[in-house]
Amino acid sequence: MPAGILRWEDPAPRTRATDEYDPIAAELRNNPGRWALIAENPDTLEGKRAAARMFSAVKNGYRAFRRVESGTYTATTRTVETGDGSKVIRVHARFDPR
Repeated sequence: MPAGILRWEDPAPRTRATDEYDPIAAELRNNPGRWALIAENPDTLEGKRAAARMFSAVKNGYRAFRRVESGTYTATTRTVETGDGSKVIRVHARFDPR
């Protein structure tokens, strides 16, 4: 039995990154040093994944959160209880000028 697949074919074309986070990044740059809630997800496996993707995009400078000469973006997450007893994961971010 082979250890893997060997098939001669070209890779699928890359998908273009969306610019859906550009308005959020712009608002953070327009309000340097202020924390903003940028995502809120249910405390479920998929919610944790979505929060982690957003946190990672901000922290690592992906998508609209690219590092610029004037500063960088910072992110943090918190799991909090809502009024009905359920939990949500919140992602906060800010733009830190240099």
